[in-house]
Amino acid sequence: MGKYDVIVVGGGPAGAVAARECARWGLETVLLEKEFLPRPKICAGAISAAAMNLLDVPIPPEIIEARCSVFHGFYGARQITIELEQDFLVLVSRDIFDFWLVSLAQASGAEVKQGEKVIAVDPGAGGVTVRTSGRVYTARVVIGADGVYSTVARAVRKPFFKKDLAFCVCSEIGTVERDVPWQEGVEVYYGLTPVGYRWIFPKRNRVSTGLGVWPSCTKTVRAAFLDFLQEKGLVVDRRIRGGHIPLGGISRPAVNDGIILAGDAAGFADPFTGEGIRYAIASGRLAAAAAVSLLSRSVPPNRQNLGVYERNCYHSFGADLKAALFISRLFQYFPRVLLGMFFNSREPFAESLQILQGHTDYRQLYRWLLWHTPGLLRRSI
Repeated sequence: MGKYDVIVVGGGPAGAVAARECARWGLETVLLEKEFLPRPKICAGAISAAAMNLLDVPIPPEIIEARCSVFHGFYGARQITIELEQDFLVLVSRDIFDFWLVSLAQASGAEVKQGEKVIAVDPGAGGVTVRTSGRVYTARVVIGADGVYSTVARAVRKPFFKKDLAFCVCSEIGTVERDVPWQEGVEVYYGLTPVGYRWIFPKRNRVSTGLGVWPSCTKTVRAAFLDFLQEKGLVVDRRIRGGHIPLGGISRPAVNDGIILAGDAAGFADPFTGEGIRYAIASGRLAAAAAVSLLSRSVPPNRQNLGVYERNCYHSFGADLKAALFISRLFQYFPRVLLGMFFNSREPFAESLQILQGHTDYRQLYRWLLWHTPGLLRRSI
């Protein structure tokens, strides 16, 4: 039986960051990843500038496939283009990016065990027992960063409600000959569903494209995505992958005795854009900080003492995710009004891109929307 101070489950950004921080502070740490790295990941590969600012090391240039400071938005026949002086995101391949983060954790002293699928997590008086497909581990603290379908989360909360899970499909497609070259920057298409969008993100020798929708619009999402690809003259040469995204901004337990949830496992994702990496990194750091703080002072990592993690997450980004959730619900109930507002003025899109840069937040955008919302709509809020 392997005994550790901290077991981190999941080798995505939340888990890799948490494992690295715990190991750097001297905790005996092991990271368990069910796949063998590098592995495919359902993701557009967009990392916001705000997310990069949370990393204490720069992303190596060879991992970055494109830098984006230009945004093209489309809504029917309407188009808006916004150019910023600074990048609001970069594009990567998630398999390579995640592998790099895990390598940093390993270099900092964390053990990394691949092909270890966690099948059960049992909190007890002597610590937390983690059973995998091949071994049994124990630790004083377990950080569950094993995604939206988290096994660790079963020891903390009930499963996500279906109504609280958005859905996306995406694929990476090799560059094809086109009469019109790809535009510089990202292309985002609105209006197919009340809440959701389609995207085209050009990378080095291919494009990342996909479609994300809110729970109420998931029934025909794959067919809609294939129609979009055909419309854009794109031919799928790789598997179309799909997955759920938890809507952030909803109050959910994120800790139990000896257990902390981070990233998608905790429900920390942007309900307006679907961004998850930023909140994975943020919560991974905060989860590690909570573990280090308690264990280094020999304070029991029980539910009550780990409550500091939930409070820190709320003050760091949780309150802002609540504002993002409210904005998304406005789009769900009043899509034409809200999309009209966004495409009638550059300001809301510019504000949204500054959120990705980390220069402002959703609470500021929410205040702008309330101020500019038509009176009839405002009275219904």
